Amino acid sequence: MSEIKIALLGLGIVGTGVYSSLLKRKPEIEQLLGKKIRLSGILIKNPAKPRSDFQKAPLYSEFEKILGKEAPDVVIEAIGGIEPAKTYITRSLEAGCHVISANKDLIARHGEELTSLAKARGARFVYEASVGGGIPVLRTLRELLRINKVQHVEGILNGTSNFILSHMRTTGSTFPEALELAQQKGYAEPDPTNDIEGLDAFYKAMVLSKWIYGEQPLWEEAEVKGIGNVRLEEIQLAEQLGLRLKHLVLLDDSLELKVKPVLVDSEHPLYGVEGVDNAVRIQTDLLGCLTLQGPGAGAEATASAIVEDFLSLYETGSVYQDKPAVSEVVHKKQSKEGTTYLLFGEKEHISGETISALQLQGAVLDTVSLPDSSLIAFLYAGDLPVSTLHFTSIYPVRLSAASEVAEEVLL
Repeated sequence: MSEIKIALLGLGIVGTGVYSSLLKRKPEIEQLLGKKIRLSGILIKNPAKPRSDFQKAPLYSEFEKILGKEAPDVVIEAIGGIEPAKTYITRSLEAGCHVISANKDLIARHGEELTSLAKARGARFVYEASVGGGIPVLRTLRELLRINKVQHVEGILNGTSNFILSHMRTTGSTFPEALELAQQKGYAEPDPTNDIEGLDAFYKAMVLSKWIYGEQPLWEEAEVKGIGNVRLEEIQLAEQLGLRLKHLVLLDDSLELKVKPVLVDSEHPLYGVEGVDNAVRIQTDLLGCLTLQGPGAGAEATASAIVEDFLSLYETGSVYQDKPAVSEVVHKKQSKEGTTYLLFGEKEHISGETISALQLQGAVLDTVSLPDSSLIAFLYAGDLPVSTLHFTSIYPVRLSAASEVAEEVLL
């Protein structure tokens, strides 16, 4: 039986998950492929660190030894960041190795360049795991929606942020407490900036846009806002109105991209997406709405997608195009996302004049407050007043029509 040699770059959260998954599923993988698999080398950063659990492959601290005299068949990049990951991927592809990566930052910036290099060398550069964790978003778009045009995408693409917001609401934890737990569980990195500031979801959205539309929004024009300033009292006040705060990616066929906290009502398809789950809601012209949901944070979810990418390279009869037929881009701005907001302010700073200013521009639909909190919230429909200095936070509210929910296709 022939052999497939696999090199693994990195033994962090993702790399360790991939290592464990390959060993655990080795018999099943070999049966599916009809070939033996072997870890030919693992690239590590600190050779002095004790690694008694990693005895199934040689450990190297120098990338040159990973390629060696005979290059591996597949290189799995699990380092993250731009450099040295880009250099290692480039050299692997130049050596004719297939490369698998979940590095959404790198792919958002250099995915097209690396894909072109792979083609020129007769290799493949695949990255299903870079969007949606364990959800096969790219594969679904490629294989199941080839004749559909994607009109817009709405999704939760960061499991860490979703876990933090869910945990705060269900347990009454503060943001720092929920973040610390996410780090303890391995959902968040020691430096969680990319997760909580919305950058991780932004990079994934850029990868998704290139995959669907063949181009990306202008990076400087995208609206990106994280969850670092969300207060527990805001989540609790929203819950009194039947609303939940979700960190959403909103992308449409005009290449308008927004990544920010948004409140959704109980009829919205993403309302019940909790914990580390990701979900992507794809609106197409023929099928209608398709919603994909599954784990989006943690070693297991990403490792699962990487191993599935590995299988796709070798499965007999597998059709693995680089991307699906590109949906049409509408080069015009779409209608506004909505004019309903939940406005938060300190009770002592909200006067009758403030409320009157709101009512001149629209309508105050409801007002809620908590006995032990200094905050008050206004559910408001209409254009925002020119001055919103009296409000500490303003969140858009996405209300779903029942007819939209009825058209959902759930996978």
